[in-house]
Amino acid sequence: MVTAVVMPQLGLEVTEGTVVEVLVSVGARVEKDDPLVVLSTDKADTDVVAPVSGVVRDVGVEVGETVAVGATLLALEPLDSADSADSADSADSLGPAARAGADARSAGTDSQTSGAASPPRLRAAPVARRAASDLGIELASIAPGSGPNGRITLDDVRRAAAAGAHAGNGAPAESAPARPAPAESAPAESAPAESAPAESAPAESAPAEPAPARAAPAKPAPAQPAAAGLEPLTPLKRAVARRMAASQREIPQFQLVREVDATHLLAQKDAAAAAAAEGPRPGVNDLLVQAIGEMVARHPDLGAVFVAGEDGGQPALRRAQSVDVGLAVATDGGLLVPVIRRADERSLREIAAERVRLVDATRAGRIDLAELSGGTISLSNLGSFGIDRFTAMVNPGESAIVAVGRTVERLVPRGRGIAVVPILTLTLSLDHRVVDGAAGARALADLADLLEGAMRWRI
Repeated sequence: MVTAVVMPQLGLEVTEGTVVEVLVSVGARVEKDDPLVVLSTDKADTDVVAPVSGVVRDVGVEVGETVAVGATLLALEPLDSADSADSADSADSLGPAARAGADARSAGTDSQTSGAASPPRLRAAPVARRAASDLGIELASIAPGSGPNGRITLDDVRRAAAAGAHAGNGAPAESAPARPAPAESAPAESAPAESAPAESAPAESAPAEPAPARAAPAKPAPAQPAAAGLEPLTPLKRAVARRMAASQREIPQFQLVREVDATHLLAQKDAAAAAAAEGPRPGVNDLLVQAIGEMVARHPDLGAVFVAGEDGGQPALRRAQSVDVGLAVATDGGLLVPVIRRADERSLREIAAERVRLVDATRAGRIDLAELSGGTISLSNLGSFGIDRFTAMVNPGESAIVAVGRTVERLVPRGRGIAVVPILTLTLSLDHRVVDGAAGARALADLADLLEGAMRWRI
């Protein structure tokens, strides 16, 4: 009896996925929960694992192919029947859709499986494979990994990078620098160095024998112009394009702008960071998340969503059960918005720890899809890019988003003198079907007051 492994439902809005990697071949024996195929959706990459232990009888997809939810990816014959089953009959039992291309693939596979035994397949998480490629690390040099069934994890790759286990040739870790991650849509201080694992080993970890002098790092080659013609969008960029078009088309938006004296905000950030004995130090974004959560708690309409009447029903507002703040994060593939739940209840330390976890998981491609949906309001901070102010588009499914620019020192009249004051510009975009101008102005004024000293921070 052959088991068809299909494209799973990976989220309410996920309808298809793109095959990034096929980890098995026809004739391979796999154990239950072994990764079989890596799929890329418009949210993140994910493994499709073996539902049972067995033998792969057919692979119905190729790298780069887009498959719909429910489509057959491969055929797996359970071990209790694999020894007696005929592989051709097993493939036939899947039907013509799953057999498409099977003959072409099996022609090359039969000759491989009938000869000498193939080397054991390397098991590695998608994020570990990408990191190893970026760092120039040969996965075989660090197998087996510390994960289940010897699977290589991201931590295994990081330890190998620190130890200098590169490409099987003993080259030092510095010879293949990691590709830098894109800047987070947050001020630099909100991602403290202490929260990131070490990527390089101390000098003492080098061999005792004298090491050759390091060559000066090569000057990076100038960026090559993109080739002319059409370039297919990645699943993530397709999703962003679809959602932003829906935002512009379906949500009547307006913006309110307010300048804030950031003196108290920056002082509180320093105090909260100093008080954090361990774990990530709270940064500006963490304070903004907590203050935005308080604003929505005071002005619950900002957390409501307009729902159009269906089947003759009347339009209505759907109110959220909790205040969940989405934080825009830049990744290699595009923009993602992980959600910090119950932002109006959490302490700054809790928010900082959750922010670091979510940002790391988002950039590594291992974020849970449920953590990328269900936000009440979003925060987008481009201050670290030198942007003074900007307008962010409301995410479909929400009614408000706060856009934050950089902090700029200005001369401000104070009494009979002039003071140098750090000024932060906030832009609040709102769905006019849910919040009118006066209500939005009151909410933004409250947010400004909170940031300027009225907030009772939960450290």
